[in-house]
Amino acid sequence: DYDFFDYTGVPGEIHSNSYTYFRDDQETIFIGSLSEDSGYTYFKADYNKNYFRIYKDIEGLTLRNGETLTLRFVVTRVPQMIEGDNDYDQENDKNHYNSMNILWKRYATYFYNDPIQTYQPRHLTGWTSWYNYYERVTEADVMKSLTSFMDHKYPIDVFQIDDGYQRAIGDWLDINHDKFPRGMHYLSQVIHEAGYIPGLWVAPFAVGFTSNIVKEHPDWLIKNKDGSHLVAGPNWGGFYALDMYHPEARDYLRQVFDTILNDWNYRLLKLDFIFAASIIPRLGKSRGQLLWEACEFIEELVDKRAMVLGSGVPLAATWHRFEYNRVSSDASPFWDHSLLRLANVRERVATMNALTSTLHRWPMKHMFGVDPDVFFLRSNDNKLSDEECHSSCVLNSIVGHLTLMSDDLTQYDDHRHRLYASTFPKVQPDIQRMIPIGPTAYRIDFHANHRHYITLTNLSPTPFKAENLLRDIQYSSNNNNKNDDDDDDDKDIYYYEYKNILTSSMTKAWLAPPKEKEWVRQNVTLILKPHETRTFVKLTDQFAGSTGHIVPGWEIESWKTSFKDNTIHIDLRQGRMPQSFDIFIRLNHQQEINKPTVFVNNQPIMIQEQSLEMNDLQIGKITVP
Repeated sequence: DYDFFDYTGVPGEIHSNSYTYFRDDQETIFIGSLSEDSGYTYFKADYNKNYFRIYKDIEGLTLRNGETLTLRFVVTRVPQMIEGDNDYDQENDKNHYNSMNILWKRYATYFYNDPIQTYQPRHLTGWTSWYNYYERVTEADVMKSLTSFMDHKYPIDVFQIDDGYQRAIGDWLDINHDKFPRGMHYLSQVIHEAGYIPGLWVAPFAVGFTSNIVKEHPDWLIKNKDGSHLVAGPNWGGFYALDMYHPEARDYLRQVFDTILNDWNYRLLKLDFIFAASIIPRLGKSRGQLLWEACEFIEELVDKRAMVLGSGVPLAATWHRFEYNRVSSDASPFWDHSLLRLANVRERVATMNALTSTLHRWPMKHMFGVDPDVFFLRSNDNKLSDEECHSSCVLNSIVGHLTLMSDDLTQYDDHRHRLYASTFPKVQPDIQRMIPIGPTAYRIDFHANHRHYITLTNLSPTPFKAENLLRDIQYSSNNNNKNDDDDDDDKDIYYYEYKNILTSSMTKAWLAPPKEKEWVRQNVTLILKPHETRTFVKLTDQFAGSTGHIVPGWEIESWKTSFKDNTIHIDLRQGRMPQSFDIFIRLNHQQEINKPTVFVNNQPIMIQEQSLEMNDLQIGKITVP
């Protein structure tokens, strides 16, 4: 929007698109637009003059006689978090704990057809060709990667072919048979036979300079006022924009989508550069109205025959339209681009840039499935450190609903295979909040499998000292000092961490409560290394940790303890990789003397003692083959 919105560059002058919010010590006030169909909405704040303004981009909008322009907004508020009361109450849904979660839930209801409907995006994992092969991709590359996934038995959901299969941008049905000799239907079929969802990239409103459309149908292209073709962007050496209101162009897109969906049988479409349809206002419509109608047209073209992943599109036009949407810039096999960062290029391709947007846009899970772009684990063609690889993998898995990668599995060493395998099955967290704990350090609180997790991440290039971040539980070794308001269940709570297998020789650790014989707050100081991410699970029952998943405990479907029979029955989730891992069991005094019999998926496994020197914590270990 640099060409039509004034970026003043003055310190103290900021703006938001589509929604914004104010926070102070008392409450959070959320303001969201309900009229993006008539034009883009900007919320502008000038802290120098203490002004708040709403700006509507309606350039080019023409109202017929009798028509009116109505701007509708949601304004809602919740109290802020009460200091020191961090423990989330699932039954009462304390507003002060997860204010952004609640505010976005309220906002989302205005986009449902059914006001009592809730949105639950499907969690998917997968592979995309782009970040390994880019436009050079060939059928042989796709088949090599597909075979590798099948050989390693990774239970991914989606296998997506990106840009490079077509001869020119815009000529989507003119396949480059030199690179893809057996065509796109063949690849869709073999992907489907492998058990994966076939996905395909298309940029429906982009037309390359060298395409047949330019040569044969120049009247299908959007034109500037002087009659020249509108250049919509610099990619591929520059590209034009297809006029979606031209009857023949509309029929062409219908043919493209019918072929891809009915004849080729692709079931996930990554639709990119959607903004090209709305570069300039025209036909009496504003830019935002053009974009809104472009997304409506996409809905019509797809007609629920496939899932849609939106990309290159202002987000508000896609809410409750597309199954998934990108919420960040492109990721990259490097952490950041220093020169572009200093130049304040907000859309710069960089993993750090992508993660920052992904973290702040997590509440959009109420609007669509969040796509944080890919993570990189490979050691070849990758400048990311092991900490950076691990951070992008963990954060994408927790925040994202669609988590893809582009790596060549044949280049993985054992540690990278182990880390990637530990992302299955895909975690489905209920994120409660994400809060900054430093300039570029963050804390995520979420629930998964009825457990409370805390993830800490440091995106800065310097170590970050995190203090008092796990102090939401009180401890006592002397009940006589216990306050009346305190709960016995909060006694002797520990945290478990499964560390980064790429960097740590000791991959598991427990954080213990203090040993003082008085009531105290847990005061644990953690040092986060540059670009490091760490996840902790609060131990509140017999589960004391595991090494089978990046979110410890998610690999376990159910856990039933019978003290009468002295047995523990554990069922594992489907979709888990077949590799051995450990489960740690907290033993009570009776179980220390008489070890319980443990069954995993109805198979008995011998329990081993795991000695820990911390406040008499006794842990047994089983190794699942």
